[in-house]
Amino acid sequence: MKKTIFTLSLLLTGLWAVNGQQFEAEKIDASEFEELKVKVGADFALQYQGITHEADVELIDIKKNFNLPTANLHITADLAPGIQLYINNYMSSRHHNEAWVEGGYLTMDNLPFLPAADNIMQYLTIKAGVMMPNYGDAHYFRSNNAAVTSNPFVGNWIMDAFTTNPGMEFLFRHSGFLANVGINNGRMNYGRGNDLGEDLVFNWKLGYDTDINEDLRLRASLSGYHVGEGHSGSTLWDGDRAGARYYNVMQLMTAEGDNFRSGRWSPGANQTEMSSYMANLFVKFHGLEVFGIYETMNGVSRGNDQEFTQTALQGIYRFGDFYAGVRLNNVDNNDGSTVSRTNIGGGWNMVEYVQVKLDYVTQKYEGPAHGAIDGGKFNGLVLEAAISF
Repeated sequence: MKKTIFTLSLLLTGLWAVNGQQFEAEKIDASEFEELKVKVGADFALQYQGITHEADVELIDIKKNFNLPTANLHITADLAPGIQLYINNYMSSRHHNEAWVEGGYLTMDNLPFLPAADNIMQYLTIKAGVMMPNYGDAHYFRSNNAAVTSNPFVGNWIMDAFTTNPGMEFLFRHSGFLANVGINNGRMNYGRGNDLGEDLVFNWKLGYDTDINEDLRLRASLSGYHVGEGHSGSTLWDGDRAGARYYNVMQLMTAEGDNFRSGRWSPGANQTEMSSYMANLFVKFHGLEVFGIYETMNGVSRGNDQEFTQTALQGIYRFGDFYAGVRLNNVDNNDGSTVSRTNIGGGWNMVEYVQVKLDYVTQKYEGPAHGAIDGGKFNGLVLEAAISF
C-alpha cells in the first residue's frame, strides 16, 4: 500500500515541475566560430560530514570531520563551425589518488565539410567518444565527482545510472520534441577475460520539452537501455569510478578497504542480458521545480535473474540566490528487500561560481539489501561547498 501511494504521488505531483535546469546542451551556433578556441575550467568540492549508522551487526565508527576535497579539470575546444571537443579529468577523487581521464567526446552540430547536410543538421546533434549514454534524465541532477552544482542535494540517487562508455549518439530536436538513439560497448574497459563480447548496447530516448507560457515549463521523457544476450557484463549503475558521498556508511567492522560506493545500491556491474526503462517528468512553475523518476530493470547477472524498481520525487523552490527542497527515493529488489532515502536541504549561490548547500539525509534498509547486513539505517547532516567555472 505504501509503495502504491508513493508511486501515485510521484505520477500526480510530477505533472507540476524547469526553466533554469539544463538537460541536453543547446546546439552550438556555427556562425559564432572564428578560430580555434580552448577553454579550461575546473570544479572543486569539499564536505563536512556528520552521519551516524546502525545495524544488527558491528559497523565501523564513523567520525565527524571533513572529507578529502575533490577536483575536476575540464577542457572545451571549439574546433570548427559547430564542432566542439570536451574532455573531463578527475584530479582528486574518493576512489583514486592519482589524476586520470574520466572521458571525452566530440559534439557535431554542423558538418562544414558536408554542405548537403545543412538542412538536417539544423535539428540533429551527433556525439561520439567516451561519455554517459543519454539514458533517462536523472543523470542531469547528479554530482560528478567535484562538479556538484547541478545536484540540489549532496548525494546522488540510490540506484545511480551513470557510466562512461565508448559509443556514438544521434539526437534529433524540433518544436519541443526530441528523439535520441545511441550505441556503446556497455563497459568502461574490457570485460571478463579481456573479452568485450560482440554485442553492443543500445539506448534511446523520446521526449517533449516546452514552455507552456512564461511561467510554466513542462518536460516528459521515456528512455530505454538494452544489453543483448552474451554481453560480457554492463556497468550502467556501477560506472561512477569517482566514488559516492556519505562516506563509509553501513561498512562492517570486519570489512577490508573502503567501499567507495557506500550509500548507493545497485544490481551490480555484470548484466549479460538486460532491459531497463526510465520515465521522467519535470515541471517548473515560477520558483517551484518538481522532478520525478520511475525506473524498472529486468536482467540476468551471473546466471541469476534480477528485477529492480526505482521511484523518486524531488521538489525544489528557488527564491533569489537561495533554494530549499525535499527528495524521496526508493528502490525495491525482487528478493523482497528495500532501500529508502529522504533528503531535506537547501543551498545558497553566493556568487555565480560559488555554492554552499546543507543536506539532512536518512536512509533505511529492509531485508538483505546490503550484503551481509540484514536491515539497518544511517542519518545525519552533510555540508558541502563547491566552486565551478
